Amino acid sequence: MKSWTGAEIEAERQGLEHASGGILGRMLFEFSRLEMALGLFLVWSGEGRQLEKLTKLIGEYTFHRKLDFLQELSDGKYSANAEVHEQYCQWLSDAHKMRLMRNEFVHGRWGTDPINQQVINVVGLPTSADQRQVRYTLTELKHVLEEMSQLQIRLRALRDKWPV
Repeated sequence: MKSWTGAEIEAERQGLEHASGGILGRMLFEFSRLEMALGLFLVWSGEGRQLEKLTKLIGEYTFHRKLDFLQELSDGKYSANAEVHEQYCQWLSDAHKMRLMRNEFVHGRWGTDPINQQVINVVGLPTSADQRQVRYTLTELKHVLEEMSQLQIRLRALRDKWPV
């Protein structure tokens, strides 16, 4: 194992913070685009017949509630079509997982482990027995970013092929 100097550790820490901060910042942009796309999909549901009403309603919803509303709409329209219903259910499941991860990324705190080339997301107070941490390499964070991007592409495909 390499013997690190204090200066090397500090330089590596700064590099990890800079690189991971860029990826996490891009995630915020990507997630906000996803949330906007979902909101627009929902307000135009039913061929836009309730655009004004739904714009007011959906505008107040959290991302979680928007997902629940999409579930209601897709269940109502596609429950008899197993293939389509399964695609909506899979997308919704993946979106909920991403929502939970986003919440942890935004509400948790971040640190670095320069020697192991990892950034660490810590959720919970230091005094809590429920505090936990998840370690990520930069490659893993980039993968999460790509998953966020793919969610929007998949939502667009659902919208185009099977609108609600």
